[in-house]
Amino acid sequence: MSELRSVLDQMASVADENLTVEELASDIVELSYAVQMAEVLMARKTNVISDQNGHFDLGYPSPTALLMDLGRMSAGHAKQVVSRANASDTAPVTFSAWADGRLSTDQTRHLFALAEAVPDVFGTAEEALVDIVEPLTITETAKVLEYWRQSVDDPGDIDPEIQFARRGFSLSETMGGMGRADGWLTPTARAALAALLDAYMPPPSPDDSRTPRQRRHDALEDMARTLLDHSDTPVVGGEKPHISVIADIPALQGIAGGLHETLNGEIIDVDTLRMLACDCSISRIVFGPDSEVLDIGSKTRVWTAAQRRGIIARDRRCTWEGGCDRNPRWCDIHHLDHWADGGHTSVEKGKLLCRFHHTLEHIDEGRRRRSRN
Repeated sequence: MSELRSVLDQMASVADENLTVEELASDIVELSYAVQMAEVLMARKTNVISDQNGHFDLGYPSPTALLMDLGRMSAGHAKQVVSRANASDTAPVTFSAWADGRLSTDQTRHLFALAEAVPDVFGTAEEALVDIVEPLTITETAKVLEYWRQSVDDPGDIDPEIQFARRGFSLSETMGGMGRADGWLTPTARAALAALLDAYMPPPSPDDSRTPRQRRHDALEDMARTLLDHSDTPVVGGEKPHISVIADIPALQGIAGGLHETLNGEIIDVDTLRMLACDCSISRIVFGPDSEVLDIGSKTRVWTAAQRRGIIARDRRCTWEGGCDRNPRWCDIHHLDHWADGGHTSVEKGKLLCRFHHTLEHIDEGRRRRSRN
């Protein structure tokens, strides 16, 4: 394995900016193949360890535990490697095609799952299935294999109660304040969410450089914020659901040391804070020297209803310079001069920006503000 490390170290030592686009693309192809071969080798070696119970000899209760410790993998990643290792026995033709580079790792993932779903009929059809999907894209592979599964699988084997019991969704916070969503949707829930995402995802404008994944993320945020802003959502703690942020004026002005976090304790960076404060409701809370609450002001909107109507009537849609036709329902009102910096909240000093372009505007403003400091 030292030769492999030597080759990778040699590639890593080359400055990528000195390579042509063709050379970079060629490297990506080669690295993709190398990654796949590494995954094949890891699965093969894990399978041998498992067959020989070698994990016990090294003091681990399972191959998964060994991979988590020695490979510093997450539990999900380690279980995936073990599943691939087991597939060398349950789907040998697929595993061989994967090892030969005829199939990609993602294609074999679908075939391995099929071997688990319909083991009684998969073995006799495996070689033909491998030949069929070899030239296909990953999307085409998934579709063809699902059609085949439905054609051979007894509908009674797809137990609605089992599917319903597997349903679940989790939303967790990661380092840096980013969030991660994961879960299993029932067929009806998946179809409903897919239809809703399609409705909230207009065709991208010419200057829209977002990936489909990023556009789905932004559509999901639009759906959530629109639901909070415009629907009869349940009342929680005497108020409709909303994002609550505790901040002081120094933090809003970008001065280090100010407090800016949600009521759940999630840290909000200054650029995000200023974007939220651009179009929100504000309550004044005054604390005494011992953190006792001395005064609570009434909640007021930054923009009045009349100002909002005037700006909407004037702008009609998102005013992003690159061109955007998002209608006011999906737009915030952006301060040309932020009120935290002494700017005025007036129709002349506000403009409509969709939430995606509003975020970009504040990222640009933050970059300019930091360059001045």
